[in-house]
Order: sequence, then structure tokens, then C-alpha cells
Amino acid sequence: MESIAEIRKMLDRFYQGETTLEEEKVLEEYFSSTTVSEEFIPDRDLFQSMETGSDPVVVPDDLNRKIIASIDQVDRKEVRTRRISVFSLSGLAAGLLVMIAVYLFYIRDDKPDLLATNKLTDTYEDPLEAYEEAKRTLAYVSAKLNSGTSELKHVQQVKKSAESIKSLSKFNKGSKELSLLGRLQRVRDIERQ
Repeated sequence: MESIAEIRKMLDRFYQGETTLEEEKVLEEYFSSTTVSEEFIPDRDLFQSMETGSDPVVVPDDLNRKIIASIDQVDRKEVRTRRISVFSLSGLAAGLLVMIAVYLFYIRDDKPDLLATNKLTDTYEDPLEAYEEAKRTLAYVSAKLNSGTSELKHVQQVKKSAESIKSLSKFNKGSKELSLLGRLQRVRDIERQ
């Protein structure tokens, strides 16, 4: 009889697809016995369900090709949706530019020029005083703009986090493919025996 720690290690290796046939037989014997620890009850149910199906699982020969084809199809859909959004955004920008050009050259030309109809007059007699007032006003506007954009720092942090998540999804996809290939290899090893 194996110890609980050894059973736990073998189970971890079993779920990773790294056990040998002898270790799997040891696990089957342990779970078919009447003395199974409480923490292994779900695992016992799994092994019992595998025992009742005495017919071997038939894996189609072209399963690997189908899996890879479906992964490629999902990748193509992702690329296509990105292209559509870039094309639609560029079309939107072009339409906006056309509307601005129409407004500036056709609609606005019909109205008289504001500079020609209104005489602009100085509000300050002293140019230095006008310069100081303009400088103070521009400093005020600059301070307000800077305080408004300071909140955007959090957006940059979210963007960086999203980029790290994208790289994790690629890793996850690769590990799923390796897991499937490991299972296929185990099935082939079982078929050879």
C-alpha cells in the first residue's frame, strides 16, 4: 500500500500526463480498494468511471489535423476583426476630414469674414500690461490642462497590464496544445501495448 503523500504525487503526475503505466495501475488499485482517504473521493470517482468503460477510446487518425485547423481558424478570425476595425476607423477619419473641408471651404465662405466686419480694438493701453495679462491667462489654461491630463496616468497602467495579459494568453494557448499532444502520445503508447 502506498502512502498518502506518494498517492498525491502520483495523482499530480497523472493529471500532468507524466505517469507510467505501472504508476497508473498502482493508482487504479488504490482507488478500487475500500480504504480511500476522504481527500481523494473525487479522484476515486474519476478512476471508477474510467474502469466501467472497458471499451478503449478510439481516437480518429486526423484528430491532430482537426485541432490545428480549428486553432488556425480562430487565429484568422482574430486577425480579420482587427483589420475591419482599422479599416472602419480610417474610413471614419476620412469622412470626418471631408465634412470639415466642406464646412471650411463652402459653408463658411458664404458668410462675411469676422475680421473685416468687426473692428478689433485693444483693451489695454499699455502693451506690457497686455503681455502680462496674456501670460497669466495662458498659465492658467496650461495648469488646467495639466491637471486634466494627470488622471490619464492610470490609463497607461491599465494598458501595460493588458499587454502582459495578452502574452499570458499566448502562453496558455501553447500549453493547451502541448497538453493535447501529450494526451495523444499517451493514447498511442496504450495502443502499442
